[in-house]
Amino acid sequence: MTRVVVLGGGQQGSVIARDLAPDHEVTVADIRPLNLGGIRTVVEDLSDRDKVVALMAAHELVVGALPARLGFMAAQAAIAARRNYVDVAFFAEDASRLDADARAAGVAIMPDCGLAPGISNLLIGRAVALAPRREIHIRVGGVAEDSSRPFGYVITWSPEDLVDEYIRPARYIKDGRVVTAPALSEMELVEIPGVGTLEAFFTDGLRSLLEVPGVPTMTEKTMRWPGHVEAIKPLLADGTLAAELERQCKSGRDLVALRVVIDDQVITLVDRPKGGMSAMARTTALTTAAFARWAATGKVRGTGVLPPEALGRDPQAYRFIIEALAKHEIKLQPAKPFWD
Repeated sequence: MTRVVVLGGGQQGSVIARDLAPDHEVTVADIRPLNLGGIRTVVEDLSDRDKVVALMAAHELVVGALPARLGFMAAQAAIAARRNYVDVAFFAEDASRLDADARAAGVAIMPDCGLAPGISNLLIGRAVALAPRREIHIRVGGVAEDSSRPFGYVITWSPEDLVDEYIRPARYIKDGRVVTAPALSEMELVEIPGVGTLEAFFTDGLRSLLEVPGVPTMTEKTMRWPGHVEAIKPLLADGTLAAELERQCKSGRDLVALRVVIDDQVITLVDRPKGGMSAMARTTALTTAAFARWAATGKVRGTGVLPPEALGRDPQAYRFIIEALAKHEIKLQPAKPFWD
């Protein structure tokens, strides 16, 4: 049993904590008082680096589920505390900047351990470890299950972070080089079995995958119900999108779809709410918990910054995480892609 502290007890952190609690000694830290049904909670200012370092040092493993603006600082704090760190914050800073310091401290910093980045990276890391790859395309989205809902969307993570995703230039790989395109550009329609037709557009989701060697073409696009981009553009322009999403999209059932095409192989994941959890919480938070479970085994190979594709290169880690997801009925099709 490992002493784990989860930073942040919101929609993602609370799910991570509940999943880990039966097998580990879990504490959840948040700026607000929380009641998580028997899980220990503490009130802490998680923007205070010194307090975060002290909190981490009192535990054996740290899981980050903070807003993006605090994620990089928390990763730095984990290095100072000399604790392995599994993160889902999707912070804007380049995690690789921390690699040398993490190695010197003898710890592993594991960023982007969610859906995409996360599951998608894990798949790509395993695939590239097995054989050279020519072309990789990721399409991922969380939408309202009912496409007629406002904007076809349900809030499942920070609206401010979503707005940032919609305006940050997108990077992708073309002819072996990293190039950029405006966010929301190069629209295409994607047919997802069991879901229907979604629109897909560039966002900056490849992140550490841009450093995967030897893949001449790689893209990632976000998927939404058709018409979403045209509906949000005026609100992005006048700065009211986050407020409008908060006003109109706070309730309802969601749906998650992921399609990863690696050369001629297509891997898909479609998930819906279950057991009182949103589809996004299931596919994001339970994925983070699966990575944390692997970290808690003490079998993580190496130190430094280890994004999910680095863990995917380890067949034992890859199987452990995919099988942990399958136990929650988060199922890839085919069920065992790139199995040795």
